[in-house]
Amino acid sequence: MILIDVRTKEEYDNGHINEAFNHDIMDMMQGIFPDIDKEEAIYLYCESGNRSMMAKKLMENIGFKNIKDSGNINNLK
Repeated sequence: MILIDVRTKEEYDNGHINEAFNHDIMDMMQGIFPDIDKEEAIYLYCESGNRSMMAKKLMENIGFKNIKDSGNINNLK
């Protein structure tokens, strides 16, 4: 399982889930996606749940298969 924080680097640096790595939704909107196996189980989160929902759709559109939107960061604490 891979946990991705799709907030900005600044938001991530101000506090994140320990196991998560940062990949800003804005990068995905420009076509830059994490270099990970598209079959891997991936969990996304952000501050409110809006960006993680958008990131899930973007990643599914390019072939990621097993993505879960965990919503906001508080759902995972």
